[in-house]
Amino acid sequence: MKPRRSLWAQIIRPARPKIYVKSNLNNWVKDVKKKAPAGDLQRILLKLRNDRRFFEALQVCEWMRKKGIYKFSSSDYVVHFSLIFKVRGSCAAERYAKNLPKQARNDKTYGEVIGCYVHEHSQRAGIWLSPLLHLQRMKELGFALSPRPFNEIMRIQGKPKEVLEGWAEMKKSGVSPDNDSYRIRISSFGLNYDVDGMERMLREMESQPHIVMDWCTYAVVAEFYDREFLVDKAANALEKARTLLKLGEFDEAMKFVKKWEGISNYCMDPVDPISIPYTIIEECIKSGKFREAFNKIQAWSRIGGEKVDVDKLSRLLCKEYLRVGDVFQAFKCFWWGVTRHASQQVHPILPTLFFKYLEECGAFFPLRCTPFLQVNPIPCLAVQHDNSTQPLNMDYENIIKTLVELGELNEARKMVTEWEASDNRRSSSCDNLNIPKLIIEGYCKKCFFLKAEEMAEAWTREKRGQVAEIWFVLASHYQLHGKMVRGLECMRRCFNLTPGLKGNYNMMCWTFMNGIQYSRGTMMMMNGIQYSRDMISEY
Repeated sequence: MKPRRSLWAQIIRPARPKIYVKSNLNNWVKDVKKKAPAGDLQRILLKLRNDRRFFEALQVCEWMRKKGIYKFSSSDYVVHFSLIFKVRGSCAAERYAKNLPKQARNDKTYGEVIGCYVHEHSQRAGIWLSPLLHLQRMKELGFALSPRPFNEIMRIQGKPKEVLEGWAEMKKSGVSPDNDSYRIRISSFGLNYDVDGMERMLREMESQPHIVMDWCTYAVVAEFYDREFLVDKAANALEKARTLLKLGEFDEAMKFVKKWEGISNYCMDPVDPISIPYTIIEECIKSGKFREAFNKIQAWSRIGGEKVDVDKLSRLLCKEYLRVGDVFQAFKCFWWGVTRHASQQVHPILPTLFFKYLEECGAFFPLRCTPFLQVNPIPCLAVQHDNSTQPLNMDYENIIKTLVELGELNEARKMVTEWEASDNRRSSSCDNLNIPKLIIEGYCKKCFFLKAEEMAEAWTREKRGQVAEIWFVLASHYQLHGKMVRGLECMRRCFNLTPGLKGNYNMMCWTFMNGIQYSRGTMMMMNGIQYSRDMISEY
């Protein structure tokens, strides 16, 4: 086993609480006789924090700093302070803050200190000290004044009266409000149903020479206009936001999304064309950043719970994936919209819902390339016959093929019945799949699916050899004609009749979607197989 994997296993995998990881780290360095990799330690630290194992995370952080694995940045000091606060309390965190090096005393550490103190006292029943008093304590620690700590106070408080107090104190301290400050102030007016105050604050923000207007502010204003049923004003404000995005500042605009999410009003309204979530996903799609759009939908579903209409956002992105022919990613978006989580096991009802949705989307999801069966002939089609019966079977096959091409399906079916009653089929080592396949394909091409299924059902009752492949042919033709749900049902019959595949919904779903990907997707055949397998492995 590689040392790196062993290090991860020693720290991450143990389930017992409060393991002392410092000794594990020291032993690992002693055994492998080399310096611990900084990248692995950072990933371990992030994993422990995400799992809320703050005790072990603090030990890793302190060990890294003591051993000088790498030079701590301001962000690392913020993480260290936060872990100390969570594990040892505010007194230990304050001592740590007083001893911070000068280069680490900036907006990030300042905001984290303020946030921790305010959060601690807000959790104590009957004890509430004004956050401005905590701000005064932080001034005594020698931090330089900036808008960020005031913004943290106003955001945590949330109530209009207390936001106004923080705003007044910021002006009194000679600190100029930034974009975030104005957005919080605008949001406080909106939450208090004060449209006039919100508009007055927006005009003040637009008049400030040091403020560069951003799309997020206009989007927040549009959200409150929409809530007050001021649709014209909402559309106007949102159009300004979109104009800023169209200037090519998309990456810069996405930085404001996190700030907007922190305002706590992002989940008030349903998802519609004049809401912030819709605008963000729409602009991501227009910019071709589908993966980024999907990540945002996942994040909002975790933060907003049932209040965010993840289903509508997922369907919006799902349609775009279908337009470009990426069926597997479309299924992934649909899956997330329905279940709100990723799983390794496909629920039996989920593919049915997805393929029913595909039937509804048939207008913009046309055939684009060679059908699946033409590119991927069924391996069983190359059937070996006894030498004595092969010429006669070929004669029947040629006659039936000619009748099918002429559209004489009834005559072709009579020939199939005659062939079935003859000794040629019985004397073969295995049933000739080509002859049943010809008549089934003939019925499917004429859209006589009921008759085709009727024959397949009869052969299934007779326990005919290779009947599973007939259901596979039916499934392929159903999806080619846009009948996805019936196609999936035929694929299920195929798998249930195949030894070792019965009940394997993951493989069944992958196989059926693979056929759709080839016939309607945009990827070439040789590259599509590996891509599809990689995609289904993520599910």
